[in-house]
Amino acid sequence: MSFTVVLIYTMFIVLFIGALWKPIFGVLGYLSVYILYNPDIWWGATFEHYLPRPSLTAVLFLIAGAFIHKGKLNWTFSRREIELYLFLGTVWFVSLFFGIGIEDNNWIYLMKMTKLFVFIFFFIRVVNSSNHYKLVIWMFILGAALLAYHAHGLSSGYFADGRLEEIGGIDFSESNGFACFQALAMTFLGVQFLRDSMWKKVMYVIGIAFMLDTIILTQSRAVFLGIVMAVPYVLFRASPKYRKQVYVSVILGGILFFMLADVKFFGRMDTIQQQFENQIVNTQEEEVGRIDFWKASILMFMDHPLGVGVKNFEKMVPYYDPNNIGRDAHNTYVLCYSEIGILGIVLFLIIIGETFLQIRRIRLAVKDTPHEEDIRLHTFAITTVLIIYLLGYMTTHSILYTEILWILLAMPICLENATKKLLESENQTTLNSEEATS
Repeated sequence: MSFTVVLIYTMFIVLFIGALWKPIFGVLGYLSVYILYNPDIWWGATFEHYLPRPSLTAVLFLIAGAFIHKGKLNWTFSRREIELYLFLGTVWFVSLFFGIGIEDNNWIYLMKMTKLFVFIFFFIRVVNSSNHYKLVIWMFILGAALLAYHAHGLSSGYFADGRLEEIGGIDFSESNGFACFQALAMTFLGVQFLRDSMWKKVMYVIGIAFMLDTIILTQSRAVFLGIVMAVPYVLFRASPKYRKQVYVSVILGGILFFMLADVKFFGRMDTIQQQFENQIVNTQEEEVGRIDFWKASILMFMDHPLGVGVKNFEKMVPYYDPNNIGRDAHNTYVLCYSEIGILGIVLFLIIIGETFLQIRRIRLAVKDTPHEEDIRLHTFAITTVLIIYLLGYMTTHSILYTEILWILLAMPICLENATKKLLESENQTTLNSEEATS
């Protein structure tokens, strides 16, 4: 067994067992497995021999730890949390009663979604303080930094057509998913850069440079699009206290980007406009493009308004577009209304809308309090990340059944619970001091 396998195996086991002492370690253990573990890579295959179901093991330890410490957890339910479980119920309901049939692959995804939402349930219970929320963010940052460092030492075998592939957890093994996760961590680290001391800023800049270069190695158009969409929000919605730092950071980040990017990267980014123009003038008559998928999905939706069931788009799309031999929808929203139907897409859009309303509610709750700047930076970061995903990655790829999407949508629930806890503690401290002086 190699040193890498021993190190990662030890980290997983320590976090799993640590969940029995403090449930937050169970959350971090699950996230570490999700970020790093892939049975299809060399060390993952070795690891699978000793622990074949690490994510399930992580969930079981998390559940055990949560019940051991149930008195310290938040067991209240918010409307937003209930909406998440309603979506899971809709996925099951549509797939069982209105789908075109359920085979082994359909069951796999139904069970994957169920396991994910079990984790989400305990994730919301456990991550109920500001410190726990920060630990989750740092798990993302450290996991992405480790993968970025690993990416720069890989052989050419990990590159397909010049693009970095097959690194990180299952959801990140495809280049766009991996690049978007790097953008997520880069955003969180960039916000951390704003608040910390100068010597820490130097370390953060090195990490951001590694992550940015890793994104360039993936040549991901989806993430490039998402970052472009997020920049206006970053520039116009930054806190007045940090606005100058943000402007300077964006400019320096742009300079660093142009220094690191090569001709291949810019050539691939040029294809975004080229493909769009080709679709408009119908010059790709034999090649099936994304707009062809989406046109076929509308016809499918008209025939199956309640959806065709989870993971059935690829089976059905050839009936509506003979040129499509059964490819993915290449759009999360298209996949949602195609497979989960009208109920699914309406609920999904409500969840997204409510997420941003919740973030706004958090900002208003901390206005003119000692915690305003700290919490506003958290809302600033999570909003930026959501924009990158919602307007970039999700418009060009189908990630409806990807865990990171639902974890991100659940994070504002955790942040609001943590904020309420901070404000209650602040009010109690003020009340105690007033009683002491009177």
